[in-house]
Amino acid sequence: MNKTFPFVGARILKTGIAVALAMYICTLLKLEPKVFAAVSAVINVQPSIFRSFRNAVEQVLTHVISVVIAVICGYTFGTGPLIIGLATIIIITTNVQLKLKQGVSMGVVAGIFVLDAPRHDFLNHALIRSYVIFVGLGAALIINSFLSQPRYSNSFLSHLGKFNELSAKFFVELVNGFLKLEPMSAADYEMKRAAIKDFLTTTRNLFELHKEQNRYLKHVPAEVQELWEKYLDFNVKLFYKSQEVYSATLQRLAWRRERGDPPISDEFYMVLGMLERGINSFVKLNEDLYQHVLQGKPLAPVQVNEQFWEELSYFIDQWHSRLTGADFLHAFMYVSVVANDIKWASRSIKEFSPAKEHSQA
Repeated sequence: MNKTFPFVGARILKTGIAVALAMYICTLLKLEPKVFAAVSAVINVQPSIFRSFRNAVEQVLTHVISVVIAVICGYTFGTGPLIIGLATIIIITTNVQLKLKQGVSMGVVAGIFVLDAPRHDFLNHALIRSYVIFVGLGAALIINSFLSQPRYSNSFLSHLGKFNELSAKFFVELVNGFLKLEPMSAADYEMKRAAIKDFLTTTRNLFELHKEQNRYLKHVPAEVQELWEKYLDFNVKLFYKSQEVYSATLQRLAWRRERGDPPISDEFYMVLGMLERGINSFVKLNEDLYQHVLQGKPLAPVQVNEQFWEELSYFIDQWHSRLTGADFLHAFMYVSVVANDIKWASRSIKEFSPAKEHSQA
């Protein structure tokens, strides 16, 4: 089906079947108008069974409250346009106060639908139209329960892997831009940042759908799901660390321009070389973690490597011996941002190591 009609997804197919089922049931039971059952079915078809039941409960409560308010207003004040407007205000306010926002629109429609009935036959019309609503709800629940749902864990893992590729590549590109004084253009930066942010939103939504589905399917152990969530959080933070690096790069460039682009000393080149070693080490660690989380490969314990940071401190001291005062403080501030972000990224990966006693603090 999806190969022939690529735009027809599972939820679209379920919605169409639910509408047809709701209208067919109304025809068998001789309930009118069938279109209201169809609308109810459309609203209550959800991407997961959990959301369908949650939405259905809210919709039932909203409908009952709205019909009661409509009946009271109709019997008390009549059914003129002003009364319908007043009832609409009361219905919306009541449902919002009760935190039933999901079905407010449908509740308003139900209230208007009841108030549009002949005044002398209010109760009969209210009951019939309530039945129609419930038929739509029931059809949506039936279709959601019996038609197979996509395995959201598969979609989530695919997006999680891609999100790591995007965020890690973004981080490495921006760090290299700092080291080489060749920052990404503002247009490219904003385009890539927005694309990654949108992809993150999709990935998070898929993870929420997976968690809801896993509540009743239980096909993913809790410890594995926790690992996925930890890995997602790591990549989110890495994405935001990238933005810190880009900001530090722009500030470094502006500071150098103010001073006429002074030549870079040999000592500072050594500092930059250490940072390059650090980012290359991150690339290897990130690949190992990717294979561990998404391919199930064992993650070897990562040994503490304090020598690297001791060497970096040594070269910074050598650089400081050549550059002092405010000039050093400004330059050191930019270097510190990038160094700390690289250090955070590497040590965060090491926290996934099975032997925590070997990971860096």
